Amino acid sequence: MKAPACVTTQAEGSREPPVELGVLRDSVGFFVLRASRKLTHDWINRWQERQHRPLFYCAFALIGANPGISPAQLARFLVLDKSRASDLMDTLEAERSITRRRHSEDQRRMGIYLTPLGTARLAAILEEMRREDQRIHALFAEDERRQLITALGKLAAADS
Repeated sequence: MKAPACVTTQAEGSREPPVELGVLRDSVGFFVLRASRKLTHDWINRWQERQHRPLFYCAFALIGANPGISPAQLARFLVLDKSRASDLMDTLEAERSITRRRHSEDQRRMGIYLTPLGTARLAAILEEMRREDQRIHALFAEDERRQLITALGKLAAADS
């Protein structure tokens, strides 16, 4: 499937012409970045009354699925620099959603764990994520979704 030569970005009923893509028409990076920005923008607008942004949702889900994950591993997975990861964990810890404590088998290693409040928030977050996924899934046939997830997984796992 070939990418479109132009992208319609105007509001419904607008008389503006579509934006021509030119050399960007075959740029995977452009389409991945644009899709990411659009999904994030849509998510934030839909849930603007929520306290957290998509990064927090991903962090909650990863900590919930990996109790004791190290701060460094969480930062690497979320593609955050050390200071941004530290700010994220400080925020989650200040609101009593996570706790950081020493690993039981290796006292040199620090692990991140959900608190009971964090576990309750995770349940609500997962429900919101399911609704968001349903909205996105509706755009694709089942085989397209599998191919997209496979392709995005490869892209996310690739060394920069």
